[in-house]
Amino acid sequence: MTNQETLQALCQQPAAVEWFKGLFRTAHLEITDTREKFTVTHDGPTLRVTSGFEGDRPNFVVPLESANIRNLSGFFDDERIDAKEQYRIVKFMLKPCLRAALDMPVLKNKAFRKVVNVDTHWQEALLDPDGREDEQLTVICVNDQWLILPGYHGRPQRRLVMTPAQVLEYQRKIFDANEKNSLPVWLSMGGWYLRWRDTVSVAV
Repeated sequence: MTNQETLQALCQQPAAVEWFKGLFRTAHLEITDTREKFTVTHDGPTLRVTSGFEGDRPNFVVPLESANIRNLSGFFDDERIDAKEQYRIVKFMLKPCLRAALDMPVLKNKAFRKVVNVDTHWQEALLDPDGREDEQLTVICVNDQWLILPGYHGRPQRRLVMTPAQVLEYQRKIFDANEKNSLPVWLSMGGWYLRWRDTVSVAV
């Protein structure tokens, strides 16, 4: 099967439609080994894949290899996602989702960042199924530009260590807030974020 056929088959699986629900509306997939580009659209009831990039503002862009697409499709063959499979999917999504969130206009607003006490230098990591830190990242705001660096760097204001489920919870919350995009919604999101952040913060 071609990559597009594999993606189309994946999009027809009810388990995949449900698992990705609330995470994005439009995602761009860049296949690094074949240089193919695909757009995956989630409207709630269905997933749809088209060749090429559609739309100017995807929720996020994910670089993948052909083998990753085959593996992803295989995860949903039994109509369920176990802890190891969820971890592997979230690991690929972690940095693209973080990049997309940081690029939202609201997080470029200094006044909003101050009101909800958004850190300007933090570290974060994803926990694998055995509870070990993986995919360590450092986020720093420099001259109003958010930088994402692999590994831990500098003296952060805090460190976030998250399970895949906690990453997905955050992504669904911020996607919903961005879709509604009103000041009351963002202020509510800010309050939720502070509570959520406390549950995933660890000593540096």
